[in-house]
Amino acid sequence: MNGNQKYEHQKPNLTYATLPLLRLCILAGVTLFLTLTAQAQSVKRIEIQTSGEDNKYQVITLKDEGLLILSKTSKKSFNITKFDSELQQSWSVNGDLEENQSYVDYYRDGRDVYFLFSKFNSDLYQIIKVSTGIGIMQKFFFENISRFEVSEFKVHNDFAYLAGMVKDEPVLMSVNLHKLQPRILAGGLKGTASISSIDFDDENDLLVVSYSVKKGRSSYMVVKRINQNGKIVEQLSVEPEDDYGLLTGKLFSLKDGTQLMIGNFGYKGYQSNGVLMSQGLYISKVDEENPEYVKLHSFTEFKNFFKFMSQRQQDRIEKQITKKKDKGGDLRLNYRVLVHDIIQKDNQYILVAEVFYPEFRNNNNFYGSGMYGSPFYSPYGFNSMSYYRYYGMNSWAWNPWLWAGNRGFNNQQFDGFKYTHAVVAAFDQNGNLIWDNSFSFDNVKSQELKEKVKIKLDNNDITLVYSNKGKLSSKIVRGNEVIEGNKVIEVSTNMEGDRVRDTATDDLEYWYQNYYLAWGYQKIANKTGGSRRVFYLNKISF
Repeated sequence: MNGNQKYEHQKPNLTYATLPLLRLCILAGVTLFLTLTAQAQSVKRIEIQTSGEDNKYQVITLKDEGLLILSKTSKKSFNITKFDSELQQSWSVNGDLEENQSYVDYYRDGRDVYFLFSKFNSDLYQIIKVSTGIGIMQKFFFENISRFEVSEFKVHNDFAYLAGMVKDEPVLMSVNLHKLQPRILAGGLKGTASISSIDFDDENDLLVVSYSVKKGRSSYMVVKRINQNGKIVEQLSVEPEDDYGLLTGKLFSLKDGTQLMIGNFGYKGYQSNGVLMSQGLYISKVDEENPEYVKLHSFTEFKNFFKFMSQRQQDRIEKQITKKKDKGGDLRLNYRVLVHDIIQKDNQYILVAEVFYPEFRNNNNFYGSGMYGSPFYSPYGFNSMSYYRYYGMNSWAWNPWLWAGNRGFNNQQFDGFKYTHAVVAAFDQNGNLIWDNSFSFDNVKSQELKEKVKIKLDNNDITLVYSNKGKLSSKIVRGNEVIEGNKVIEVSTNMEGDRVRDTATDDLEYWYQNYYLAWGYQKIANKTGGSRRVFYLNKISF
């Protein structure tokens, strides 16, 4: 088999016929008056008609360059189409897959996008490299470990890196895309471990890998710096004070070379069900031989963390926090937090984190629930593919602190991740909390654990927006202040007589300038008697 096949670029077809078996409807130049702000907002919409079950489209935004749509057109073929920032088609190209191979993840490196495909019970993998400028494709085949459940995929300097688990063990692999030689990297950690994130130190040409480690009652993070020959040139541990454990961690390399690790921490004590308790967020600077600092911030320190509760609940928990602090302690909490990429602005580090918990049908799983926390989900009640589908590409899936205790579910069925609220906070360069704010979710649930809130910075104002069931919710904050409270708008289809009957798997991204991109699946009925099922893209100006 040829390991490096090239596909010729197809010329743009502005009739949109290159999207296989689909009729594409462009709704352009429409002005929609929204209540989000005082002025009119212009919206441009694309609809791709679907039938039966929702076809899975992957959308990759390219800032002001436009976007890509990846669609699987048959068991052995796929299509990639590029649209510019005005949602006009630029080019489209088709490619072949091995039978039943599925999309796993993508990574953008400059003007190239890399797509990873695999089949779960096969050791054959392939990477599709696409030039976003003109649509030239290259295909790379390589053999890997079968049943490798990938949680991270990145490409750097013509090396692809895959991280994940094989039979409950962490695996880190590099693939030289010129020689197509896979290589296992950097093992040898004591205790139960998982790979939390991979990043790159461009100045020293190193791969930087963070691990979450659980050893006995201790849980902490380990950072390894690895050269292209696979040699560990530096390793450091990030450990908190004796009473605490670091439960999750995500490593960020900033433009100035600073490397920060952020995640959530908890007390070393366990709940009765054997699961560690998550107490708050930590931030650590790790760009030296030893961590410069590890700062722990309990959620009880945040001024606005509990704003998602009713006023009665807020008053009750504040009294409990005060009572505990008067005795020299802290109220023990139990929250699950999905941490976004950190944003460096001036001399502050701005962080968004979303609080979630898994739900089960009938609500009688053995974990129970309470005001200050929620039941936690262990994957082992499901087969691997179901578990993989529920969690998606997320380091939460492999974190060892989730695995403690009983693994049964009383035959309950997982029913999605419920989001309660998002926290936005700023830290100074020494890891101290400067301010915080929050944004409540209105009955938001997702089958995959993924970021819902998108933010846009405008001087000192931060706009937070999320999409749910065809509607957008927004809030504008400035530090601890609320500049504009929650606003809700409905995304119109722009066709007279339309009534949206159902919206599923809707997503939202901040795109470029003042534009956001919303997409998902909808069932639409029209008063003329017609109906349609579509995948939609909406360009929205705030």
